[in-house]
Amino acid sequence: MMAKVSILMNGYNSQEYLKEAIDSIYTQTFQDWEIIFIDNCSTDNTKKIVDSYDKKINYYTTDCTIPLGAARNFGLQYCDGKYIAFLDTDDIWLKNKLEIQVKIMDEDKELQLCYGGVIYIDKDSKEIGKFIPKAHNKNVFVQQLKRYEINMQSVIVRNNNMIKINENLRHSPDFDLFMKIASKYKVYVIKDYIVKYRKLENSLTSKNIDVWWIEMKNTLDDIFLENSKLKEKYAKEYKMAYAKVAYNKARYMISIDKIGEARKELSKVKHVSIIYFIIYLISLFPSAFWNYIHKKR
Repeated sequence: MMAKVSILMNGYNSQEYLKEAIDSIYTQTFQDWEIIFIDNCSTDNTKKIVDSYDKKINYYTTDCTIPLGAARNFGLQYCDGKYIAFLDTDDIWLKNKLEIQVKIMDEDKELQLCYGGVIYIDKDSKEIGKFIPKAHNKNVFVQQLKRYEINMQSVIVRNNNMIKINENLRHSPDFDLFMKIASKYKVYVIKDYIVKYRKLENSLTSKNIDVWWIEMKNTLDDIFLENSKLKEKYAKEYKMAYAKVAYNKARYMISIDKIGEARKELSKVKHVSIIYFIIYLISLFPSAFWNYIHKKR
């Protein structure tokens, strides 16, 4: 018998795409689920839209507007399913997502987490890109060190006491949680598209550039401090991960016109790979060229 899934949704003034997101749950081929919807004190029609559905949605509201990590932790206390999945209010699941993932997780009790491929869409739901995960099931952590690729909307995770969001993180609470799981437990990678992820210009990702590198470094430090053998086992990938930290720090420094400090950071990692050598060379040009290249990305 397939297990029930608790689907955690957090919303704050999320009326624009909310119905499309919820509908993508109701059209799932797997139907043994509940929605835990946390309304972070919205002032728009979020509650009205949620109330238009049946009792499979459990609606809760916070006492005041709180950070996303805290709101997710608030919602986790109400998740009593065997598995937990996450869906933000502007994203969409493909109809067989839960059926595929629950079957995989039920068949292998050692699996802690499962994720898959992503179709990227814009504000008008137009497809703008696709991504299939590169990691192999037997060695997921090493891939995340080289390039983190776990999209939260594609995740299903076993519901146990270790699932807790770090509320002190503004930018990367999902990175912190999933990297720590991947460093210790068995993870399954689906080599197919299971979600549509909406890329918006005003996302939290673009707003928190000042803490990108700090939070990433703190997570990596925690992981390697707890298990120092991982540093020896994945020495090359360890360097790649911390090179990304330096790169993110450089991006912040350039954003506040501290070009010299940015070049200094990139100089430290320019020999890690050809990619970081090229990035270092780009930093030697006027900052307008750097900004142009990153806007294209």
